[in-house]
Amino acid sequence: MYKDVLRSIEGIEVFPVIGIIIFFTFFTAWLIYAFSMKKEQVNALSSLPLELDSDAHKNELTNESNV
Repeated sequence: MYKDVLRSIEGIEVFPVIGIIIFFTFFTAWLIYAFSMKKEQVNALSSLPLELDSDAHKNELTNESNV
């Protein structure tokens, strides 16, 4: 049933092509952005989860020592 509905829409064959173009444009833009990042920025971003955990742990320790 849904195939008949989709077949009745004029120009529907264009939408998958548009979707592929949007996907590859977005993917290519992210690849260019990722490879153009500076090494320092990549290192800062890669250690960000660890720094947040250590900061949260330090805050917990200082809060516990104040209680």
